[in-house]
This record gives sequence, C-alpha cells and structure tokens, in this order.
Amino acid sequence: MNNPFKTPMEVKHPLYYWIHKNLFSTVGNTLLTLFSCYLLYLLATKSLLPLFSWDWTVIQANLKLILTGSYPNEQLWRVHLCLWYAAFFFGMTFRFSRKTPPRIMYLLGIVLIFFASCKFETLHRLSMLCILFLLFGSFFIASKLKKERLSLIIIFGWILLLPFCFGVIRGFGGPLPIVKTNLWGGLLLSLLVSLTSIFLSLPIGLLLALGRRSKMKIVKSVCIFLIELIRGVPLITILFIGYLILPMALPKGWAPSVFIRALSGVVLFHSAYMAEALRGGLQGISKTQYEAATSLNLSPQKTMIFIILPQVLKRMIPVLVNSFTSALKDTSLISIIGMLDLIGISTSIVSNPKYLTGSAQVLFFEGSLYFVLCYSISKASVVLEKKLGVTTKIKK
Repeated sequence: MNNPFKTPMEVKHPLYYWIHKNLFSTVGNTLLTLFSCYLLYLLATKSLLPLFSWDWTVIQANLKLILTGSYPNEQLWRVHLCLWYAAFFFGMTFRFSRKTPPRIMYLLGIVLIFFASCKFETLHRLSMLCILFLLFGSFFIASKLKKERLSLIIIFGWILLLPFCFGVIRGFGGPLPIVKTNLWGGLLLSLLVSLTSIFLSLPIGLLLALGRRSKMKIVKSVCIFLIELIRGVPLITILFIGYLILPMALPKGWAPSVFIRALSGVVLFHSAYMAEALRGGLQGISKTQYEAATSLNLSPQKTMIFIILPQVLKRMIPVLVNSFTSALKDTSLISIIGMLDLIGISTSIVSNPKYLTGSAQVLFFEGSLYFVLCYSISKASVVLEKKLGVTTKIKK
C-alpha cells in the first residue's frame, strides 16, 4: 500500500530522492557535499591507495622484534600460553554479557585465520588456530555453567591473569628457565607495562582518593602531598628519577631492574590521576546514601564497600576507560630510558641503514596496533555500560 504522505518522486525514484534531499537540497548542502567529496578524493589518492604500493618487507623481516623483542625463540611457547589463557577467559566474558557470539569475536576469528595462513613458523600458525578454538570453545562451555559460578570463574581468572603471565614469561628456573627482563621488548613489553599499570593504578588510586578524604590529618596530608607531587611533574621526569636517582638512593645491590623502575613510575603516575578521578566520583554521591546506610546500622567500612564504591565505579566507567587508554599510550615513553618497547623497537629498526626507507611502514603498523588495542578497550566499556544500565537514551 502506497504511503499517501510520500511525493511521487519519492515513490518512483527513492534513491534519487534521498540523494537530492540529503546532499543537494540547498546551495549550502551542495557546496558542503562537493567539498566533502574533494576531501575524500584527497584521502583516497594521497593516503589510502599508496598503502597498497608500499614495500612491507621491513614488517615481515622484523615482525618477531616488533611483537616480542629479543625474547628467546625457543621460549616463545610461553607467550603463546599466555595468549591461550587470555583467549579462554575472553570467550567466557563475552558469554557472560550475551547469549550469542558478538561481532568482535567473528572479526577476531577472521584476523586469526588470516595470520594462520601467513608464512609464519608452524608453532605460531598452530597457536593462532588454538587461540581461535579456545575463544569460541570457552564461549560455549560458559553457556553450560550457572551465571553465579561463571561470574566467579571470570573474576578470579582475570585477577590471576597478570601473575600468571609474569610467572610464565619470566620463569622460575628448572623447566621454566629465567628470561631476564632486558630481553623483553616490542608489543609484549608494552602490554605487560600497560596492563600492570591499569590493574594496579585503580586500587592504589582508590586508596589515595579515600586517604585524601580521610579525617585523619596525617593520612590526608600524606595523600595530598603524593597526589600533587606526582601530578605536578611530567611522566618523563618520574621515569628519569626512577632510572637515575633511585639506584643512588638505595644501598648497593638493592637497585631494582630497569623494568621494575619504569613500571613503578608509570603505575605511580597514573595512580595519582586515577585518585583525582575517583575523588570526583566520590564527591558526586549524595549525603542521603550515607544516611541511608547509617539507618541500616552499617559500619563506615561496609558503607563504602557495599553502597558507595559500586555506585562510583559504575558512574566513572567512561572516565576510567579514558585513563586506561592513556596508560596504554603513555607506556611508549619508557623507550626514553632505553627500554625497547613498541616505540623503542621501531626506532632501532628504522635506524638500520637497510630499512631507512621503511619508517613510514613501521610507524603505520605500530599505530594500527595501538588503535586496535585502544578501540578494543573502548568497545569493551560500551558493552559493560549497557550491561550495567549506565547508558541512557533521551526519549523524544
């Protein structure tokens, strides 16, 4: 049945009508459309099309350095084991939030199949297929578990992720020989530093925020001093202090490795910013929440843990995600103190006379890796917001 409110042109030529209405309805829209087409033409001819004509040999020849640095080849199975662990709990986490696999899982599957078809060693190609199997297998395994048990498994799995990864990648001796941190590099080093700073900066920042609101003057003064001192200097300064001055201040033989010094600086820096973000969330909770908890005869500790903090963390998801992405990108500064993270590896690669013309390819590839990681964090936060009911739509 024809819609009486539609014009004859809209009924007979809907595509032509849509183009005319949305792109060329007025002189201003016409000029804006032509200008946008010109920008798209420049983007395609100057940026996108040249990508297909680039020589990507520099990436193929240095892919191992970019991903794991100087980590021994014969011990790379440890890195794959950590990836299998993460893939297993990623699949379970996706199942906790929805009943069918999300599009991101299918996209990851396509990427894994693509890498498995590339000219890598047999171990690496089999590892990609194993990650794909664990990702989808754990999703369907989780469907057989009760939601309460599944939530506990997921929580404990993610809590143990970093200790497991550090223990496996470093080793303890014997069947797992110790691999020194100066051999870690590339994407592996960047992920370990950034994930550790993300997981540790939240509880440390929360303690600093609560300490700044404390009624005990000594605790409050110490927390204010630490927060303002750390926030008052750049991250580069903190890294140099940890790298140069900390070994001088400690007794001989007590100086930690460069990795620990860099990691401590990054964690402290982001903990101070996290503290201020959480303090803002705590101030947004009305006094009636505290009064209601008091009327239920809850202690101040139980009030904070069971009443206040869940509301603060729920409201602060966008701010926390912004801090997490900043932590991920700020790890690139550790290359200044000689650590060969993702950026440090790229500098060493392009400084090789053999690959002087491949700097654009290396930077584009590593920029793509950072974008994928940050975008994944952003999409995960959107799913979490919808699951918790944080996202609200304005009714028209």
